[in-house]
Amino acid sequence: MTVLQPWAARALLAGLLAGTAPAAAETISVEEALRRAEDRNPDLKQLAADLQVARGGVVGARLVPFNPEVGVTAGPALTDGQAPLGYDLSLSQTVEVGGKRGHRVDAAQARVSAAELRFEYGRLQLAARVRRAYFLAVVARSRVSATREAEEVAADLKTAADDRARLGAGTQLEQNVASSVLGRARHDRLAAERRHREALTDLATVTGMAAAVRPEPADAPLPDFGPPILAEDELVARALARRGDVAAATRERVAAEADAALAGSQAVPDVSLSAAYGRDAVDRANTLLFGFAIPIPVFNRNQGGRAVASAALAKAQIAEATARREAERQARAVFASYGLAVDAVRGFDRDVVEKLKENLDLARESVRSGKIGLLLFNSVRRDLVDTRLAYLDALSELVEARCALELAAGGSLE
Repeated sequence: MTVLQPWAARALLAGLLAGTAPAAAETISVEEALRRAEDRNPDLKQLAADLQVARGGVVGARLVPFNPEVGVTAGPALTDGQAPLGYDLSLSQTVEVGGKRGHRVDAAQARVSAAELRFEYGRLQLAARVRRAYFLAVVARSRVSATREAEEVAADLKTAADDRARLGAGTQLEQNVASSVLGRARHDRLAAERRHREALTDLATVTGMAAAVRPEPADAPLPDFGPPILAEDELVARALARRGDVAAATRERVAAEADAALAGSQAVPDVSLSAAYGRDAVDRANTLLFGFAIPIPVFNRNQGGRAVASAALAKAQIAEATARREAERQARAVFASYGLAVDAVRGFDRDVVEKLKENLDLARESVRSGKIGLLLFNSVRRDLVDTRLAYLDALSELVEARCALELAAGGSLE
């Protein structure tokens, strides 16, 4: 068996400790979290790249698709043993007719508009995800504080029950209850800490922070969102008018219409104009010729292209109708959910549930003064702690509902 030298063992231990070092905490505000997310989010960068691609399409659509052609022919005329030289110089240009360029530009500009709308909606979605993660982390931190306070009280309850039993004034039931209460309190605290770590991980992910950095929301009060300022039908109207994904679907349909018009115009043949200057090798005469050519659309009238464009237009129309229908459905659903979430939070007395430590201290003082016994104190403690945790659960649901409401409305409701 290989024995490590002391210096090697110390180096190995140092490496292991370095590999398991806790992530560095960094306090950030919600504004800073939003800025970092927008700078680093890969999905948003892809949408920005899509926008640049669409803008490049406009540049290409505006260009004349056919370049002029220059031709040169030269050669001798082989007659009577002589070889006089003749040549021709020609210039030709194909000219689009039927409004093809205009249709291409219309389609490209509509796609730029759609890409801009999708980019802005992507920013809105990202901002909603950041605010959601940030406020959920704030609530999770408050939950950790509440469970730690509850565990501290449970430990005091266990100590008091043991002291009473040692003095002969307590009962085995009080000790058993106190032990179970302490175990439950520790479980709740560990679960709250796990949820808090998960919330911070979610915040770090959405803001694009390095794995070695653990973001911590700045000290701030718990979020407080009021009832919706719009009626349900007003929210639906705003969603249909402002949501970027709905507007983008409309612009995609406009682009498909322009594509269909372009496919129809491509059945009209383009015209070729030409001019040629030459010298006849035999007659030694100079010539200047002008030409005009147009294909005869006997076989190919772009039947396949028109069929494809027609199907693409039908698909875009279905996508637009689906987007509008889904936007209305989401708006009505989240309106109802948000109202219920607000009512759930408003059902608690905020002044009471946010003063858990003060209320527990009052209960402990009642025990010390003999006004209530340990079992009654435990009942009061359980009600206070459970109410506080239920309030925080309701607040988390309200944060989720608020973000969903803003997404459904297509923007902030402030």
